[in-house]
Amino acid sequence: MKDREQRLQAWFRQAKELLGDEKKRINLLVCLGLTGLVLLAVPEWLPKEQTQPELIAEEVLPDSEEYAVQLQERLEELISQMEGAGDAKVMVTIACGEENIYATDSQTASDGANSVSHVLLDHEGLVETVQNPSVLGVAVVCEGGGEAAVQNQICELVEALTGVGANHITVAKMAASE
Repeated sequence: MKDREQRLQAWFRQAKELLGDEKKRINLLVCLGLTGLVLLAVPEWLPKEQTQPELIAEEVLPDSEEYAVQLQERLEELISQMEGAGDAKVMVTIACGEENIYATDSQTASDGANSVSHVLLDHEGLVETVQNPSVLGVAVVCEGGGEAAVQNQICELVEALTGVGANHITVAKMAASE
């Protein structure tokens, strides 16, 4: 314990001598400043990681056909569980494929004119969001599709899940299987 106190006191004496001399203090500050500048420059020397947001988005999101099939399967499963609907088959039609929304930058000139330009990353547009394909229409054929109450419930469910208007949803009764 005493040895540690002596080392600490010796360190304080050296620091006091170093900071007591004005020339040594200025040299120390200059060295610290240069060290800081070198540390700020280090990231510029390291290779930069290149990320391509468009490629990541394309790998994660399904194409329009896969999207339609997944949506059909999920709607069939959900409608089949509704009271009165029974077994169901669903067909979804897609209006257009996925859509990339690119980041833009707007600037106002001194004369009041606005200009909008796309943000570029490595000479390509920066994708801000990727929208899923839009649904054009949905057809549902189910065992209980002949009843108006069931048709209304299915129509409301499909409308809520897909955002498609009621005029683009058709519900019909499934033909009896022999």
